[in-house]
Amino acid sequence: MCVMTSTTGPYLGCHLESDHHQFWNPNRFIQRRKRSSCHFPVIARKTKIILNRLMGSFSLDETRQNALRAISPIEKLQVPSRSSGKLVVFRGIPSHDYYLVFFLFVDLLGFKYLGPFEKVAYIIQLDFEGQQYSIVYAKFGMRIECSEGGNPEAVYAAVKRGIKAARPYYLWRAKEASTTSNLNLESKCPQLWEKYVFLKEQSKMLLEKFESEKENRVVEKGYDEEGSLNWTTISFPAYDFRKQSVWLHETAVDAFFCWCEQALVHIAVLMCKLTTGKEIADLLRREFGEKCKLVFDLSVSDDKLVYDEILDLRTELRNYVAHGSFGKDGSTFQFHSRVGSVPLKILDNDNRSEFRFGTYNVRNWENDYARIERFLSQLWSMGRGPARQYLETGFPCVLTLATDGTYQQAMKSDEEMGKFIEVWAHMIDDSANMDF
Repeated sequence: MCVMTSTTGPYLGCHLESDHHQFWNPNRFIQRRKRSSCHFPVIARKTKIILNRLMGSFSLDETRQNALRAISPIEKLQVPSRSSGKLVVFRGIPSHDYYLVFFLFVDLLGFKYLGPFEKVAYIIQLDFEGQQYSIVYAKFGMRIECSEGGNPEAVYAAVKRGIKAARPYYLWRAKEASTTSNLNLESKCPQLWEKYVFLKEQSKMLLEKFESEKENRVVEKGYDEEGSLNWTTISFPAYDFRKQSVWLHETAVDAFFCWCEQALVHIAVLMCKLTTGKEIADLLRREFGEKCKLVFDLSVSDDKLVYDEILDLRTELRNYVAHGSFGKDGSTFQFHSRVGSVPLKILDNDNRSEFRFGTYNVRNWENDYARIERFLSQLWSMGRGPARQYLETGFPCVLTLATDGTYQQAMKSDEEMGKFIEVWAHMIDDSANMDF
């Protein structure tokens, strides 16, 4: 599955731009858009909230007021001062709450913040019952700092109430961002590819083991009380390897298509054919062939050939397995006759799928893999080759880079993509280490 995340930092996480109360990204922070409040008559505040939920509406002003009440007695710090005496540090805030805390105080409630600094992403200073506190998000986690005698646990309790009250705002922010270009498209391409290769190799290994041991047989005999031979069984254990290799082959092809579904979407972004979350969400609801058409030029004969082949493979095997191995067009039915059960497709033996319910006929997987290899060879041609380097890194695709010409430049050659990846990897390292 493709996962989209809202772009923050240098598209990488928490990083903020100094001297500006907004996120650091090329398009700046998405300006908050106010929506009109619910127009139902206000009988009471709770009634209005219920009506808003029932109608699916959202009021920014109302959510802000709810959050302010929830965090009380936290207030904006009017005159910052230097801490005197012993510093008290509370480290009980989960690090993954860093964006919820920032959204709550800075974006929704308008608190000021400091940063970024070396190893520190942001510091939000606030007043709690007349004493100054600082919420700090740094490389080694989040913390609340105050002078001796303070009560950081009480501050955190108020923060948690605020996060809960701001939930409608978080959902609204995510919904608003989901249709824009201010998104990262997370990648699982390396993991999915490794899964495909592993299953393919295991399948081949079992088949080779079957071929080398298929003549081996195990003879078991049973005797009665008098010592006379009562029964004899002969088995060929290696045939279990063939059966298991079929299972792994089916799973390997299925894993390839999982990778392919993900890779095609990422390649389309790198080719600047997808630039918004809405476009990606619409594409994900469409058939596999539609994703191929976005990347391949079907007016080119080589592209059309591999497109047809890979769709055939998907239909022959993956769709078959996905539908409970029943197949299509009556291929798993048998009708009754005086000579026993007869396949429903009585005159179509040659064209009937090899995979039939209850059988383990060995598929010509070398032909399957050959089709996959032809598909991959063509996929990395026709100017699409540089995308391979990027997919192998596992870096997310950043939709803003598809709109500002960055990916267009990187896709010009393998050399250009290599330069871009080197710079991008350095930015990711700096982001992870909070080296500002």
